[in-house]
Amino acid sequence: MFASGLTDERAKQKLDATLGKERLQWKPILPRPVSSAQEITDMERDKEAFWLIQLSQSFDFAPETYALAISIMDRVSTLVKIRPKYLRCVAISCLYIAAKTLEDDEAIPVTLDLVRKSQCGCSVSEILRMELVILTKLDWNPKAVTAIDFLHLIHYWTMRSFPYLLTHLKNMTPSRFLALLTRKLLTLLCHANIARDRPSVVALALVSLELEQVVPQHWLQLNLMMQGVIQAENGEVISCRERMAWLLDQCSMLITGYQEKPVSSAKSKKRKVEDLESDNIYDGIKRLYEESGTAPEKLILPKRGSCASEMHLDSEDIHPFVQTVAAV
Repeated sequence: MFASGLTDERAKQKLDATLGKERLQWKPILPRPVSSAQEITDMERDKEAFWLIQLSQSFDFAPETYALAISIMDRVSTLVKIRPKYLRCVAISCLYIAAKTLEDDEAIPVTLDLVRKSQCGCSVSEILRMELVILTKLDWNPKAVTAIDFLHLIHYWTMRSFPYLLTHLKNMTPSRFLALLTRKLLTLLCHANIARDRPSVVALALVSLELEQVVPQHWLQLNLMMQGVIQAENGEVISCRERMAWLLDQCSMLITGYQEKPVSSAKSKKRKVEDLESDNIYDGIKRLYEESGTAPEKLILPKRGSCASEMHLDSEDIHPFVQTVAAV
């Protein structure tokens, strides 16, 4: 059992089911025109996506709700040509549909409150009509697998397979690590250049970038392991990573700035005290023999063990994560 409440068997079943849904649901989103009066551009789409993330936070919606809203908006844009003047109404309607799908009833605002608080410039009737149009285009099935879903699963498998992954970092726990990844992912989903990739690849590329900072010497091994679990091609992961790194760098979010814990000196202090006490005892015996005029007997040192046993003793000081990776 892991901290998330999932068992390994259940997590594997959930991952397989999520990958199966992605294969059935996901369709590639082609690049939009640079400028057009009849169809929205990627820049216009990204602007509304950034507005939606602010609106989602003001209503205290879950990250899953925002990710689903973006997914709905992108899917609708592949089914019909959205004119720029209707994009704001489409965006707020997608968020409303996502909230009704995933949020608890008490967390869903009434349509009038949604209009007033969002200041979207739409009327209640316009949002309700747009909501009906969107649901009709989606065959009344707005739910879809998002990158947030895969992020939770990849995070689970990573922490489950390498429980000592974060132990060398200061003020970092698995839950904080997941929250940090989620914040970066929500920002990345605002960019059509990233949202165009498969959700599983987006989540894997983000975790891969972060692991490169957490464990620079072993991140590639972890990445290849998760890549096999997700069944992702190496080329698409590398391509997504490069675009993701550039965007995060532009937002000043690429470098997290992890701080390592200070190395505990308790064991070394204990050894120093023992060595000091041993030297004092030896010096006392030496002086005793010198005063009595009798030469001390030859000191018999304990036999050294084999190289294997010494390496075993030295390995106690090695970080447990290194041993875990070496065993993979």
